[in-house]
Amino acid sequence: MFRRQFHVLVAALVAGGGLLATGAVVHAEAHWPSKPIRMIVPFAPGGSNDVIARKLAQRLSTTLGESVVVDNRGGGGSTVGSNLVANASADGYTFLFVSGSIATTAAVQKTPYDPLKAFTAISRVASAPFVVLTREGFPAKTMKEFIDYAKANPGKVNYGSAGLGDSTQLASELLSNVAGIKMVGVGYKGISPAQMDLIAGRLDMIITTVASIRGTPTEKLPMLAFTTAKREPEYPNVPTVRESTGLDYVVDVWWGVFAPQGLPAAIRDRMNREIGAIVAEPEFATFLKSAGAAPAPSTPQALQDQLATDVVRWTDTAKRAGIQQ
Repeated sequence: MFRRQFHVLVAALVAGGGLLATGAVVHAEAHWPSKPIRMIVPFAPGGSNDVIARKLAQRLSTTLGESVVVDNRGGGGSTVGSNLVANASADGYTFLFVSGSIATTAAVQKTPYDPLKAFTAISRVASAPFVVLTREGFPAKTMKEFIDYAKANPGKVNYGSAGLGDSTQLASELLSNVAGIKMVGVGYKGISPAQMDLIAGRLDMIITTVASIRGTPTEKLPMLAFTTAKREPEYPNVPTVRESTGLDYVVDVWWGVFAPQGLPAAIRDRMNREIGAIVAEPEFATFLKSAGAAPAPSTPQALQDQLATDVVRWTDTAKRAGIQQ
C-alpha cells in the first residue's frame, strides 16, 4: 500500500513539474522580449545586408521596447554567421538577417546546416531587381541582340560576378541555361571590382543590383534589361528580360529574417507582425528605395517556400554550370 502511495506521489510531482515547466515557457513567451536581442548578419559591415539590417534593428528596438543589436559574423559565404544562429537557443533572442545568399551558398558548397530544416522563417523584408549591364561599345544594344550575339559566338562573351556561389554568378549562369548560350564567368572578391573592369572594357557583361551601381560610373553604362517580372518604375524605358526576349527568366534579390528552428509560434508571429508594420512605414520604404530596394514583407510560410524554391533552383543551376565545390 505504501509503495502504491509512493508511486502516486512521484507521478503527481512529475506531472506538477511538467505543468510548472510549461507554465514557465508560456510566461516567458508572454513577456518576450525581456532582454536585448541579437540579430546576426553573416557578412562584414557596410554591405546591403548590414545596412538594411541596422535600419530594421533600430526600428525594432523602438517597437519591441528592447535593444536589437546587429552582430556581424562574416565568413564562409554567409555560413559562419548562419551556423551560429542554427545552433543558438530558440528562445527569441537570436535572429538571422540574411539575403537569398543563404540559398545560393548551399547550392555550391556543403553547409554545416540544412538551410531548410535549421531555421524558423520569420518574414521577408525587402527585395531588389537585378539589371543586365554591358560595356560601352558592346555589339548588342538590346537583350534580344545580346542573346543572339552570344549564341553566334559561344564562349566568347564573358561576365563578371562577385565570386563563387554569389547570386550574381548564379543569376548569370541561369541566364545561360535558359537562353541556351555559353558564357565565360570571371569571379571577383565582390561586385565592385567586376564593375570597374566592365567600365574598363575588360568584361562584356554583369548582372548586378541597382544598389551596387547607384552613384557610380557603372550607372552610366548600357542597361539592357531588368530581371524582374515587370518594368522598374524608376527606369520606365528599360524592358525586362522576359519582355525583350520571351524567355522565362525572372530573378530578384531578397532579404529576410530567420530564427533557430523550434522558435515558439507566439514569438515568431509577434516578430512577423512587427516587421510587417515597420516595412509598411513610409519612412522605411523611402530608406529602402535609397538603397535600391523595395518593401517585400511576407508570412513565415511564404518565406520558407521562397527559400525552398531557391535552394532547388540554384542547386540545379550550379550543377549545370559545374560550379559546385
